[in-house]
Amino acid sequence: ISPDKTTLAVCNTAAAQLELFNVSSGNPLPTGSVAVGYDPVSVRFRNNNEAWVINHISDSVSVVDIPTRRVRATIATADEPCDVVFAGNPIFAFVSCSQANRVQRFNPNDLAAAPTNIEIGGEDPRGLAVSPDGLTVYAAIFESGNATTLQWHDDGWLLVSNRFSVGHYKIKNGFRRS
Repeated sequence: ISPDKTTLAVCNTAAAQLELFNVSSGNPLPTGSVAVGYDPVSVRFRNNNEAWVINHISDSVSVVDIPTRRVRATIATADEPCDVVFAGNPIFAFVSCSQANRVQRFNPNDLAAAPTNIEIGGEDPRGLAVSPDGLTVYAAIFESGNATTLQWHDDGWLLVSNRFSVGHYKIKNGFRRS
């Protein structure tokens, strides 16, 4: 649902479309559809006028302009993207890529910029969530083994497979302030 709670966006996986509904009256009323990539599996509003759709088979994100109901950009991702969230200060987009075992960080204000790749210490990161303060992203790992424990090391590295800060960190099997 959009931040202003007036628009509901739903992935229609079989039709490769984003379905839009006006929910301001309390009853969902269809307002249109937008053709996106193959196998759309997740959608998240960046703001009231823009939604990012994760296309699992197309290995891409469709950036949809809600008022015009058009895809304004298509962003290539690593293999099998699953989810997207917006977090940080400034705001970045984080996309989980299950087969690549990474989360990619994109600058939504510069879609041509290369993403930052954050390697995940587990197999198949899927769903993402953001902490209430908007500064931590959590990744649900499909096959993490027992690597979900936080562990500090003497050299300052924090090993973790299912949580990472969105601040200024170097990523190498964990996190370290740069």
